[in-house]
Amino acid sequence: MFIFSIEETEVRTFMDKLFRCDTFDKLEVKSLVLETNVKFDILGNINKDYLEEGEERCYVRWSELKHNIFDLIKGGKKPKQLKIVFIPDRNTISAIHKNAASLSLNLSYENDVIIGTTGTSQKKFSLDKSLDNTWENTIKKFFKKNNIAIKEG
Repeated sequence: MFIFSIEETEVRTFMDKLFRCDTFDKLEVKSLVLETNVKFDILGNINKDYLEEGEERCYVRWSELKHNIFDLIKGGKKPKQLKIVFIPDRNTISAIHKNAASLSLNLSYENDVIIGTTGTSQKKFSLDKSLDNTWENTIKKFFKKNNIAIKEG
């Protein structure tokens, strides 16, 4: 597991990239918790009736959900809490590592701090850490490519 934080000076920039840019749009949302004046617990399981013919996925893409979430938090007060569990689509998971069953990017915003962690799940049990290392490096490259400053640990 890789643990990181978004630099304090970069939180506003990060939120802009999360809600106003397409930086995270291709990722799927497994779950989301938003706490404003009300607590929202959202499971990202997609209703199969809304998929295009031949399209197969289990979760809603961030691009399809972010505007709704932004509408819930825009205004004068910052959310008390925002937690998102992102996962790549199945094809990306397969391309990242042959033994990857699931990969996650977990983001948590609370008290003006953003903490991130990564998670992996293997198809077949192995003591080999190459899946973890590959996913961690993929996330580091993703943030670097998108000019998002992170601090490890």
